[in-house]
Amino acid sequence: MRGQFAGKLNCVLDNVHVLFFYISMQETFRFTQASDLRSIRDRLSVKLGRIPDRERLDPVSQFVCSILGSRTYDQASWNAFVRLIGRYQTWYAVADAPEADIEALIQNVTYPERKALELKQALRKIRACYGKISFDFLIGLDIEQALFQLEKIHGVGHKIAAATLNFSTFHGRAFVVDTHVLRVLRRFGFVGANASTEDAYDAVMAMADDFDSDDLYELHWHLKSLGQKTCSHASAQCVSCPLSDICLHRVEEGAIMVTQASACVA
Repeated sequence: MRGQFAGKLNCVLDNVHVLFFYISMQETFRFTQASDLRSIRDRLSVKLGRIPDRERLDPVSQFVCSILGSRTYDQASWNAFVRLIGRYQTWYAVADAPEADIEALIQNVTYPERKALELKQALRKIRACYGKISFDFLIGLDIEQALFQLEKIHGVGHKIAAATLNFSTFHGRAFVVDTHVLRVLRRFGFVGANASTEDAYDAVMAMADDFDSDDLYELHWHLKSLGQKTCSHASAQCVSCPLSDICLHRVEEGAIMVTQASACVA
């Protein structure tokens, strides 16, 4: 009996310790801290290092690359991009190429049939509307107007539009939200658990008033790297994460611990 009582007492004490930890975390961590993009950026820069600016593609080439890269590994989409350029030389030739030939060249990306159709249609629409396959018509527009014009093209969502502007030689002040970035921002508590790409974009841009286009570029690649290597779809390796102490998902793990520990007293 004495041994059973001691076991129960230890379990209760463990429960109290976990509960105290969880409550103290709630008291010391206010989720408004999740809006501090500077803290996120600085922590990730220290942990992951600076992101060197790569050689930028022209806007149309980046547009094509972004379409191919949707839900596809970067290397696979880049390889498909290189094959297209190698075969056709110009985007005019791609616009006029048979859809089946385009699909064969991009077979290693996700949804190649759909992307072949959307890519061909997008290039042809740009040429039909503006007389040439160029994004010169975006020059002089503010970022929201430029995003709006790009999203009028069938198959182009917020991510592709933002990537076309931010990653290319435009150096547009737009933040790119892909699936990895969105997952990290949701888990971190920066946006709600059901937030859309547009919601995440708006939340980041609202808090990034002193970020220039290069800051937003680096923030994207840091968050993407974190989502690929540490905070993946399959698991969240919180112990390895430089943001774990200010992460909503990590605090919610504390709540789970409390629930599990409370079972000892039942």
